Amino acid sequence: MNAVKIGIDLGGTKVLIIAGSNEEKHPTGLDFTPFQLEEIISNFIEKHNLDPVGIAIAIPGLLNTVGDVLLCDVLPRFNGWNANNAFADISPKIRVINDIRAALIQEFSDVDDSLTCGIVMVGTAVGAAFIVNGKILNGDSGWAGEFGYFPLVVNGETKRIDTLCGGDYLAKQLGLTPKEMADLAVEGDELVLKTIAKSGYFLGVGIAGLVNLFNPRRLAIGGGTASLPGYWEGIIKGASDNIIPELWNEDLLCKVKDGFKVAAMGAMTLL
Repeated sequence: MNAVKIGIDLGGTKVLIIAGSNEEKHPTGLDFTPFQLEEIISNFIEKHNLDPVGIAIAIPGLLNTVGDVLLCDVLPRFNGWNANNAFADISPKIRVINDIRAALIQEFSDVDDSLTCGIVMVGTAVGAAFIVNGKILNGDSGWAGEFGYFPLVVNGETKRIDTLCGGDYLAKQLGLTPKEMADLAVEGDELVLKTIAKSGYFLGVGIAGLVNLFNPRRLAIGGGTASLPGYWEGIIKGASDNIIPELWNEDLLCKVKDGFKVAAMGAMTLL
């Protein structure tokens, strides 16, 4: 058997599993359950003849210090789930971390005391995490970074960033599945592209608020929704239109270095 570390990025539309050269993706969704995840992981281990020395899981939402999922909007069946209990018989070491926090750790692995930076991930929903003067910003309860709840006023109505910019909400606005939306965007559908660009712009406006507040050296942006055609250009326009001019430069915003693997790889650094 192959002794390996396993990294898992659990998201609202998919779960990514990485172990050495082995890699798999499986669909999730609102009705996806802990039992289904546990079965997928068990099958993955058996299929590739693995001996897990550690399992690290990046999970969206709010977690406590012992690994309980307290609130997960995109995977509601996981509220109250504890990975340590679920995988205790499979691996001697289990680590659980918020998915955006994991991505932050991977993206900014070399940190000095002067660094203020952050990461924004745009998938099914939106999340963020920050390093301020070389230290991760945790907040009073450890939940700093719920950028998806950031309010914006649009046409006189207050809305959350999640409902304006998250991929799940964006697809529903168009009456499509996320895959259908992505396919039509690639095909150049005018309405879909216009909606995506507008959503990216709103995210850029929110990001401008973060930049004006924290004055970061760099903000990395990732996630499947951010890779949709026209979304990145919308972000840049929304940000550059609203950031204090003295704080704006072309290197301020960048795409995450490790793409869709960033959260799973960041989680594995804890093992």
